Amino acid sequence: MFYCVSVAQGQSRQEGFFVAYEILEMAMNEFSNFAGEVGYRLNPKYQMRLTVMEVNLTERHLSSKWEAAAVDGENVEGYLRGYEAHIDRFFAGNWYVSGSVGYYEDRYAHTELDESLENRTFTVGSGIGYARANLFGIRGLYVNFDIPVRYYFNHIEKTQWGDTTIRPHVVVNNIWLFVGYKF
Repeated sequence: MFYCVSVAQGQSRQEGFFVAYEILEMAMNEFSNFAGEVGYRLNPKYQMRLTVMEVNLTERHLSSKWEAAAVDGENVEGYLRGYEAHIDRFFAGNWYVSGSVGYYEDRYAHTELDESLENRTFTVGSGIGYARANLFGIRGLYVNFDIPVRYYFNHIEKTQWGDTTIRPHVVVNNIWLFVGYKF
């Protein structure tokens, strides 16, 4: 009996460090540069994470209504740099809600016109996600599906470059999929 209780407690122990690479945003942008997260699961209810985004944004991604939807039109490429600290609170198994603070830098440049913009801002946000370790019974395999939403304190206003429009950035969301290792 004592052995069974110890094994059950060992299996529910979720504390520890994890590191992961973001594959969804990176795949949509031809894996150009780096995006990932590192964190620590404090206990079964809380974890802390730091996400880092250094992504060269493609014209296709920025103008896609199913992906970024940041640009209406063609001929705009960009760059996203972001650092965001998250506190996650698990509420139903592996599902969590999070709060975050961060710093983001967005750059957009028209490929044919001599037009560009750069925006730097601090952010505050929240989100929902699903994080799980030992997925498919593979020890250490860590997956985090995260949907953060953040408020830009320094907004990007609607900007018109010829037939192309940069949409305003006030409240910005993402869909991220991190895959990595939990120690």
